[in-house]
Amino acid sequence: MKEEINDLKTIKELADELGVNKDKIKYRLRKLPSELTTKKNGIIYIKSSGVKIIVDNFEGKIPINKTSSLPTDYLPNQLKILLEELEQKNVQIESLQKLLDQQQNLQLQTQKMLEEKNLLLKHEQNKKWWRFWNNGN
Repeated sequence: MKEEINDLKTIKELADELGVNKDKIKYRLRKLPSELTTKKNGIIYIKSSGVKIIVDNFEGKIPINKTSSLPTDYLPNQLKILLEELEQKNVQIESLQKLLDQQQNLQLQTQKMLEEKNLLLKHEQNKKWWRFWNNGN
Protein backbone atom coordinates (compact mmCIF):
# COMPACT_ATOMS: atom_id res chain seq x y z
CA MET A 1 0.00 0.00 0.00
CA LYS A 2 1.46 3.34 -1.03
CA GLU A 3 1.80 5.86 1.79
CA GLU A 4 0.72 9.43 1.18
CA ILE A 5 3.34 12.19 1.32
CA ASN A 6 1.59 13.56 4.44
CA ASP A 7 2.37 10.29 6.26
CA LEU A 8 6.10 10.66 5.57
CA LYS A 9 8.51 12.73 7.67
CA THR A 10 12.05 13.80 7.05
CA ILE A 11 14.75 13.22 9.63
CA LYS A 12 14.81 16.97 10.37
CA GLU A 13 11.02 17.17 10.77
CA LEU A 14 11.00 14.28 13.24
CA ALA A 15 14.02 15.66 15.13
CA ASP A 16 12.33 19.07 15.44
CA GLU A 17 9.08 17.44 16.54
CA LEU A 18 10.85 15.46 19.26
CA GLY A 19 13.21 18.28 20.22
CA VAL A 20 16.38 16.28 19.55
CA ASN A 21 19.20 16.64 17.04
CA LYS A 22 19.15 14.83 13.70
CA ASP A 23 21.97 12.49 14.71
CA LYS A 24 19.77 10.86 17.37
CA ILE A 25 17.11 10.18 14.74
CA LYS A 26 19.70 8.88 12.26
CA TYR A 27 21.13 6.56 14.93
CA ARG A 28 17.73 5.00 15.61
CA LEU A 29 16.87 4.94 11.91
CA ARG A 30 19.93 2.77 11.16
CA LYS A 31 18.56 0.10 13.50
CA LEU A 32 15.19 -0.08 11.69
CA PRO A 33 14.44 -2.14 8.58
CA SER A 34 15.00 -0.24 5.33
CA GLU A 35 11.35 -0.84 4.36
CA LEU A 36 10.37 1.85 6.87
CA THR A 37 12.11 4.56 4.85
CA THR A 38 12.00 5.87 1.33
CA LYS A 39 14.30 8.21 -0.55
CA LYS A 40 13.10 10.90 -2.96
CA ASN A 41 15.32 13.51 -4.58
CA GLY A 42 18.13 12.65 -2.17
CA ILE A 43 15.93 13.20 0.90
CA ILE A 44 15.22 10.33 3.29
CA TYR A 45 11.59 10.09 4.36
CA ILE A 46 10.48 7.97 7.29
CA LYS A 47 7.18 6.14 6.90
CA SER A 48 4.52 6.51 9.61
CA SER A 49 5.22 3.06 11.05
CA GLY A 50 8.92 3.95 11.38
CA VAL A 51 8.04 7.30 12.97
CA LYS A 52 5.88 5.48 15.53
CA ILE A 53 8.70 3.10 16.45
CA ILE A 54 11.19 5.95 16.87
CA VAL A 55 8.75 8.05 18.90
CA ASP A 56 7.92 5.05 21.11
CA ASN A 57 11.66 4.50 21.62
CA PHE A 58 12.16 8.08 22.74
CA GLU A 59 9.19 7.72 25.11
CA GLY A 60 10.74 4.56 26.56
CA LYS A 61 7.97 2.27 25.35
CA ILE A 62 10.12 0.03 23.15
CA PRO A 63 13.84 -0.49 22.83
CA ILE A 64 15.23 -0.43 19.30
CA ASN A 65 18.70 -1.77 20.04
CA LYS A 66 18.25 -5.49 20.47
CA THR A 67 21.64 -5.85 22.20
CA SER A 68 20.94 -3.20 24.83
CA SER A 69 19.61 -4.36 28.15
CA LEU A 70 15.90 -3.96 28.70
CA PRO A 71 14.59 -1.91 31.60
CA THR A 72 14.01 -4.21 34.57
CA ASP A 73 10.26 -3.59 34.56
CA TYR A 74 9.82 -3.80 30.76
CA LEU A 75 9.02 -7.52 30.49
CA PRO A 76 6.84 -7.74 33.62
CA ASN A 77 4.84 -4.72 32.40
CA GLN A 78 4.45 -6.25 28.93
CA LEU A 79 3.42 -9.55 30.51
CA LYS A 80 0.88 -7.79 32.73
CA ILE A 81 -0.60 -6.00 29.69
CA LEU A 82 -0.79 -9.28 27.75
CA LEU A 83 -2.46 -11.07 30.66
CA GLU A 84 -5.05 -8.31 30.96
CA GLU A 85 -5.74 -8.52 27.23
CA LEU A 86 -6.07 -12.31 27.47
CA GLU A 87 -8.52 -11.96 30.35
CA GLN A 88 -10.60 -9.50 28.30
CA LYS A 89 -10.57 -11.92 25.38
CA ASN A 90 -11.65 -14.76 27.67
CA VAL A 91 -14.61 -12.68 28.88
CA GLN A 92 -15.51 -11.86 25.27
CA ILE A 93 -15.26 -15.52 24.26
CA GLU A 94 -17.45 -16.54 27.21
CA SER A 95 -20.05 -13.94 26.25
CA LEU A 96 -20.00 -15.06 22.62
CA GLN A 97 -20.35 -18.69 23.68
CA LYS A 98 -23.46 -17.81 25.73
CA LEU A 99 -24.93 -15.95 22.77
CA LEU A 100 -24.21 -18.88 20.49
CA ASP A 101 -25.86 -21.30 22.95
CA GLN A 102 -28.92 -19.05 23.14
CA GLN A 103 -29.12 -18.82 19.37
CA GLN A 104 -28.86 -22.60 19.01
CA ASN A 105 -31.60 -23.12 21.62
CA LEU A 106 -33.87 -20.67 19.81
CA GLN A 107 -33.16 -22.41 16.52
CA LEU A 108 -34.04 -25.78 18.07
CA GLN A 109 -37.27 -24.41 19.54
CA THR A 110 -38.21 -22.89 16.20
CA GLN A 111 -37.52 -26.17 14.43
CA LYS A 112 -39.69 -28.09 16.93
CA MET A 113 -42.52 -25.59 16.55
CA LEU A 114 -42.36 -25.91 12.76
CA GLU A 115 -42.47 -29.69 12.99
CA GLU A 116 -45.49 -29.51 15.31
CA LYS A 117 -47.22 -27.09 12.96
CA ASN A 118 -46.54 -29.33 9.99
CA LEU A 119 -47.95 -32.33 11.87
CA LEU A 120 -51.09 -30.39 12.77
CA LEU A 121 -51.53 -29.21 9.19
CA LYS A 122 -51.07 -32.72 7.88
CA HIS A 123 -53.60 -34.04 10.40
CA GLU A 124 -56.12 -31.35 9.42
CA GLN A 125 -55.65 -32.13 5.74
CA ASN A 126 -56.23 -35.83 6.42
CA LYS A 127 -59.45 -35.01 8.30
CA LYS A 128 -60.76 -32.88 5.45
CA TRP A 129 -60.08 -35.58 2.93
CA TRP A 130 -61.81 -38.20 5.09
CA ARG A 131 -64.88 -35.96 5.53
CA PHE A 132 -65.02 -35.37 1.79
CA TRP A 133 -64.88 -39.09 1.20
CA ASN A 134 -67.57 -39.86 3.82
CA ASN A 135 -69.91 -37.16 2.46
CA GLY A 136 -69.75 -38.69 -0.96
CA ASN A 137 -71.25 -42.04 0.26
